[in-house]
Amino acid sequence: MRTRSLVSAAVSAALGAALLAAPALAYAADDGTSGQDPAATATANPTADPATADTPTSAPSGTPSDTPNPTDPPIGEPSDTPTPTDPTPSDQPSGDPTSDPTSDPSGGTLADGTGAPVFGNVGSDPSDAGFVTVAVSSDSAITEVSADLTEVRGANPVTVTVTGFTLVSGTAQDGVWRSPRMSQLPSYGGYDVTVSAQDSDGDTASAAHATTVDVEPKPVFADRSISPAVLDVEHTHVTLSGRISLFDPITGDTAPLAGKSLSVVAEYAYSAVTAADGSYAIDVAPKLNGENDTSVPVSLSFWIANPDGTNTYVLVDTKTLPVVVSPSRIRLDHSSVQIKFGAKASSSGVVEYLYNGTWRPAKGVALDMGYYATATSGVGGRFTLTDPYIPYDDGTYTVETTRDSYLADPYLTASQAQFKVDVINRTNICFCSSWIDEYSNLHIQGSMSASNGKVPPNRKLYLQQSADGKTGWKSLGWFTAKSNGTFDLDGHVAVPKGYWRLYSTGSSDYQSGYSNSVHFNRTATRITGFNAGPEPVRKGHTVTATGTLQRLSGTKWVAFGKQRVYIVFQAKGKKSWTGLGSVKADSHGHFTARFTAKQDGTWVGVYLASGSYVDAESYHDYVDVR
Repeated sequence: MRTRSLVSAAVSAALGAALLAAPALAYAADDGTSGQDPAATATANPTADPATADTPTSAPSGTPSDTPNPTDPPIGEPSDTPTPTDPTPSDQPSGDPTSDPTSDPSGGTLADGTGAPVFGNVGSDPSDAGFVTVAVSSDSAITEVSADLTEVRGANPVTVTVTGFTLVSGTAQDGVWRSPRMSQLPSYGGYDVTVSAQDSDGDTASAAHATTVDVEPKPVFADRSISPAVLDVEHTHVTLSGRISLFDPITGDTAPLAGKSLSVVAEYAYSAVTAADGSYAIDVAPKLNGENDTSVPVSLSFWIANPDGTNTYVLVDTKTLPVVVSPSRIRLDHSSVQIKFGAKASSSGVVEYLYNGTWRPAKGVALDMGYYATATSGVGGRFTLTDPYIPYDDGTYTVETTRDSYLADPYLTASQAQFKVDVINRTNICFCSSWIDEYSNLHIQGSMSASNGKVPPNRKLYLQQSADGKTGWKSLGWFTAKSNGTFDLDGHVAVPKGYWRLYSTGSSDYQSGYSNSVHFNRTATRITGFNAGPEPVRKGHTVTATGTLQRLSGTKWVAFGKQRVYIVFQAKGKKSWTGLGSVKADSHGHFTARFTAKQDGTWVGVYLASGSYVDAESYHDYVDVR
């Protein structure tokens, strides 16, 4: 009979072990189709009643499980699955099984003929860490199951005895028992579990240190969302929303996780805090790493502090968003521009992108023109770029979306456009050296060039004069500079007092140009009414030379008296001049001089200037001597 009891116990244990291995197929329906995970019908607010208590959707971090429920994701994996209202624990609770029916769980061997209960798996209910489940079988019905839970950590570990286990699956002789909610536990953390059982025959057994369970709060998620589905030029922000609660396995209560710091990773890290109801709504703009990103992984997570000082990472939600890059183009307002030297090269236009087959204006796009001209497109995609440096000659300029990887729009392809700049060169004229001599000859010396370093092909220069150097400029004549742009010449001016400058007319490639002005203040003089006579005159008779010496005062000629006038004679057929003598003009500028006629020739009166005056030469008068 004893032998038979031991055999029956061994068979029962083997049958129990087979049943305990069943959770992997526990959700197969009777009709052969896949059934529903009990956890999938759960609610978010379990009660303390073991028969009706709800459980969180995922096991707390650190809860050991030899064969976790396939539908219950571990902590760190997001789940919106609600907790069951009447969870049925699996036949294979977490913990270390004591599977040998002939061995004492404490290490000894069962006495022959006792028929003592034999324990299978012991551990936390996979759907709710607030319960402990125990698989036990015996040769008669189990009448009582209890457990002692001792704190794993702490200077003075507390032991709590849990009774009132109820049968939740199988039979009283071979089944799984679950504790009531362990609301008497002093704190969260790890507990060492020792289980005891008694059957209707009065046989008892215990398994010391049957397992270790972790009793920790568990997050519960609802209404989670990450949008949009795709990142592109019109959808550059990511919105994460949802609600987080925290299930307490000791009390069975679920409360909003308020004021919790959340971490968002979308290429870069961002942070946010949950509201009073545990909700969150986070808007971030991922800065793509480079121009070739094809997707952006987005995740939302936080950390839970454990009683032992460690932290548990909790993943709330995650999604990988594809990145779509749209073609872009730049349309300039002009393909070429003509500017005068000294002006800056400037361009304007619009930047656009292709979206759903339509070109649309692109606002906020960074553009470059060379290294130093930058701009950002505004309303309507419009922009204006101006090079800060003055161009010295014709050239081609390129406008392009920025090459700076930090400023470039990662959702647009790079694009560029070009325009030509025609510079009308400035003409430079230097009136470098000049003076007016006593003969009223203006000395002109200098050079001309252009802003492009070349000599303008039209080298004609005009001499202009003005009384005040500001208005009334009149051209006196023109001359041509040498091929290298230099000039050096003299020219007689009628009025040796005033301002002079040089002027060059413009062309399609060269601006008109003016030299610096020069100022001279010589006073013009003249001899008027000069006459030598009579004519003809007999040889040896007297020739009388008369005339009037004047000077210019403003715009009028006035008498220039008390000045000496020289009479000069050139004999017929001769080239040289001979001074005959001088005469001093009276206060009215009149003078009269008499000489003996000797031969045919030309007579002239001359004033030799002193100070700031200019020489004067009279009209040449020819006298025939007979």
